Amino acid sequence: GGGDHHHHEDERSAEAGHRRHRWKGPPYNDRQRSSPWVWMAVILCMLLAIGVLVLGATMLAVYLIYKPQMPYMEVTNAQLLQLDYSPADGVTRDIKFKFDLLAKNTNSKVDTSFSSFNIDVNFNGTTLLQLSTETFTVARESSVTLPYSGESRGTRLDPAGMQAMEEAVRSELVPITLSGKARTRWKKGVFLKVGFWTRLNCPLDFYYRTGNVAPIDHDTCRSRSP
Repeated sequence: GGGDHHHHEDERSAEAGHRRHRWKGPPYNDRQRSSPWVWMAVILCMLLAIGVLVLGATMLAVYLIYKPQMPYMEVTNAQLLQLDYSPADGVTRDIKFKFDLLAKNTNSKVDTSFSSFNIDVNFNGTTLLQLSTETFTVARESSVTLPYSGESRGTRLDPAGMQAMEEAVRSELVPITLSGKARTRWKKGVFLKVGFWTRLNCPLDFYYRTGNVAPIDHDTCRSRSP
């Protein structure tokens, strides 16, 4: 019995030693082969990061250089031709509106194009009219005045808008906001094309009886880039 006991212990010890021997060795045999690919991936990521930084720095430099010469739009005149509002159901039965927009190119060397232009006529957050125009070009150091007019019928105001309209009619001063944007582009050199969005947010007040606009704040009613 004692011999068998020692015999089994020897077998278990031999098996354990065999297992220990079998699992010994480096766990990653292909470490040497994978290293070049790892380094290539690291280098590629570094190059991409550097490229993004260079591109961002270039765009920032172009913006800072050209910001004083940025083309812009400015509301120069406006008139509320008609406002027929039904306080019973909050519907603007008829609204007619016109305004002049000055597109200015302050760049002394190149022409500038204005594209993707759209503008909304809003009252208390509700859009009454949506206007747009085709792409147009403004010569260097010059401007173009664009006359806009539009009519809308049947726009329903929300409860807050209804209250705001009743107050506007009672005070005989109707607040309307022009908001929109346009894409400006011009060339710098042979290959580089510079483009920025210019955004307009112009609050206006109209005298309810005459439809004339109150004095316009030309700084506020000038578009900004970006």
